[in-house]
Amino acid sequence: MKIGIVGARISGSYAAWLLSRLGNEVMLFDDTTGRDKPCGGGVTFKALQKMPWLQEYPLPHTEVRSVRLIAHDGYQSTLPLTHPIHIFSRLGLESHLRQRASASGARFMPERALGFSRTNHGWSLQTAAGSFAVEYLIGADGANSLVRASLIGRHRSDDLVLALGYRLCGLYDPGRISIAFQESGFQGYIWSFPHVDHSSVGIGRLLPGSRSSDLRKRLDSFITRTYPDAGPGREFYAARIPCLSRKSLSSQRVCGERWALLGDAAGFTDPITAEGIYYALRSAEILAECFKGDPACYESGWRSDFNAELESAAAWRDRFYSGTVLSRSFVRRTLQAVRHSELVRTLLDELLSGRISYNSLFRNLFLRSPQIIFQAFRDKARSK
Repeated sequence: MKIGIVGARISGSYAAWLLSRLGNEVMLFDDTTGRDKPCGGGVTFKALQKMPWLQEYPLPHTEVRSVRLIAHDGYQSTLPLTHPIHIFSRLGLESHLRQRASASGARFMPERALGFSRTNHGWSLQTAAGSFAVEYLIGADGANSLVRASLIGRHRSDDLVLALGYRLCGLYDPGRISIAFQESGFQGYIWSFPHVDHSSVGIGRLLPGSRSSDLRKRLDSFITRTYPDAGPGREFYAARIPCLSRKSLSSQRVCGERWALLGDAAGFTDPITAEGIYYALRSAEILAECFKGDPACYESGWRSDFNAELESAAAWRDRFYSGTVLSRSFVRRTLQAVRHSELVRTLLDELLSGRISYNSLFRNLFLRSPQIIFQAFRDKARSK
């Protein structure tokens, strides 16, 4: 089959690689591949386990074995990671995937897709270089997807996060991720990820009510406090990241007659952690598997694979960022539990590594709350 993929970042390039290996004729369109994104770039254990090629190829990366969690009032705790998070260069990972796709026969076109229309045999895709006839169209062109906008409509504004950040020269806190939560009701956080040759520091918040000037002020203040030695050589960038509500996830359809959406274009991002790389890769795998039979099974495929986890996170998002427990914010109580309870640390580590689901996490927290409370009091008593 002749396939046109709009977007040659992680999901699009991976899909091009997989679909080319199946014998399809793939064209990959993108003129933005040299631009980085304001994200951490973390790849969790569940991705490394399901996609062993991430470690088989010599891709430069760092390993993170702990997460420092910071509350709005400065209270801190540290979460050790039994299974480290691997932090890849986004541009490096994307380049590797495009190279593998090209080696498998895909044709990379550094052209911007300007539009497309249906034909008797599929689609006519227009770029500045001309028109290209394809039988199947894949939208892997990010949160502002042209393909999505044309076929099912753009993401709702309340399903988007405004994210901005800096690439800081030099490594700060190597081997550790830092997450700084803001005041109660602020749906988002500041992050700091150590890459191979720089630190990625950014902030994200649900779009309604967000102002870039406020986010940038918060981020600059965090850098000044946390990394006072950071020099002036900073590369600034901003983007929008999908963060769909439970209603949006349950009601949307991301494939139809001779078309499909992947990754951010489909809204596949964890609504609490904003993890997106795993879902970008996994959605490409599921679609490629469906091409061995009926591509229309992609809708049921992604839903049976990871929709329940995304919907569960979406259902808990508001309570996580705005809820209270015993007169303190949910976030603050969570950080206290991380500091004083070994069981809570174990459960959160298993959640991040993909070994348990959100529902399993909260069920364990509820059923084992007496044990957690006992551990917390015991730890506090020992520290006095």
